[in-house]
Amino acid sequence: MSVETGLKIKRLREHRNFTQQHMADGLEVSQNAYSKIENGTTKLTVDRLEEIAKILDVPVESILNNEKQVFNFENSHIDKFYGYIENLHEENKEILQGQIKFLQEQNDKLVKAIEALTNKI
Repeated sequence: MSVETGLKIKRLREHRNFTQQHMADGLEVSQNAYSKIENGTTKLTVDRLEEIAKILDVPVESILNNEKQVFNFENSHIDKFYGYIENLHEENKEILQGQIKFLQEQNDKLVKAIEALTNKI
């Protein structure tokens, strides 16, 4: 396995806020053994790559593909994010929900600005 593939796995893991220990537990290996996967010193079998992809909830091709990924709002893990919010302490939950509301308002303003500019063109 290449170092690039290991880094891709690491980025996908971090994007999901998974720890190396979480991944190691899912693969039934030690954290040290999992670390070697991310730094590219362990050769992966197809089966192991499929297991990693399953834990990360991505297709195997997205791990092997070296193109930069674009966040797709239509196919995001927003449900997992809201599940994360539900498990927060009440005070932190309110803060995060306030931030989400603010970002939604900013997004609405940007959409209106884009529509206005599009109409002028």
